[in-house]
Amino acid sequence: MTDPKYGPRDPLSAEQVAAAVAALRADWTVLNAEPMPAGSDIVYGVTVRDGEDRRREVVLKCFRSDGPVDGRSPERFLVEVDLLELVGRETAVPVPTVYGAYRSRDGVPVPAFLMERLPGEAPLGVATEDRTGAADRLLGDAGRFLARIHDLRSFDTFGHLVAGESGPTVRDGQGAWRARLRDIVDGSLDGLAGTRFADLEGVFREYADGRFDELDLAADAALLHGDYRPGNLLADPETGEPTAVLDWGAAQAGDPRYELAWAVREFSERAPVGSAVRERVRETLLDAYEDARGVRFERDEAFERRQSFYLAVTWMVECRWFDAWWGGADESAREARAERLRKNVTEP
Repeated sequence: MTDPKYGPRDPLSAEQVAAAVAALRADWTVLNAEPMPAGSDIVYGVTVRDGEDRRREVVLKCFRSDGPVDGRSPERFLVEVDLLELVGRETAVPVPTVYGAYRSRDGVPVPAFLMERLPGEAPLGVATEDRTGAADRLLGDAGRFLARIHDLRSFDTFGHLVAGESGPTVRDGQGAWRARLRDIVDGSLDGLAGTRFADLEGVFREYADGRFDELDLAADAALLHGDYRPGNLLADPETGEPTAVLDWGAAQAGDPRYELAWAVREFSERAPVGSAVRERVRETLLDAYEDARGVRFERDEAFERRQSFYLAVTWMVECRWFDAWWGGADESAREARAERLRKNVTEP
């Protein structure tokens, strides 16, 4: 998702929130609960008094069965719990502690989990940050964290991750990244019918077909966060030090270079290709990523053409989900983004 206002808030009653918390921590008492800007799930910031009479700030996250995103399921929702525990256990990437989760309970929203509420603010404005030191600190740490995530697990197939008996697993996986990427492209373009971007389907499809014919898309299946962007991070507003990496529910097994194309796009705040802002963000992020993984990309013409294609795929996905992602945004921002997406069609 791109816009932080994505999705309705779907507020629960005070009784429902209290019942969900009690199902996870029976000795905790809810003192206050407020709906938080939501994505594809129902999210509440909750103040509780724990069993030792201490106040805690926590987050309650509940599955929304009628959400606007295709393919959502309880298993895909609960993979976030698996990943938070895995990342917290095996890396230094800051993630919330999970206090409890359930697949089903009588009389309460299902499924749901409860986690720590970490300090910090969403580091929006990274690309135009006046305090360059703080912005560079954030970009460097973001690149290093992404490298750790990509190194954490590998998979035999490509596709969405879901909660499995032994941890995150691929659902309905493809044996090759090319086939997985083809599914992403075809699903996005098939979904343009009836949208404001319906007229772009043919242009996008012709471009994509050409790239599938000419590019080497061989890749290993690594763990991808799936929505790695400033809106899903928290950071110290003064220093730029990240304090949390959030929202792992879109995780998948895929080519790390695809997620890097998405990350560069998002951390540069969707600045035009070739702009000074985008190039500064790209180099800072990629340099930190490469240092952390101990590998260097061959930044030759083949690499750049593949990254350009990956970026164009993110535009196709955004066009498909534009109304859901940008539906809650200010009208002027929404229309400016729609115009920019149309201009992008001439620039892949």
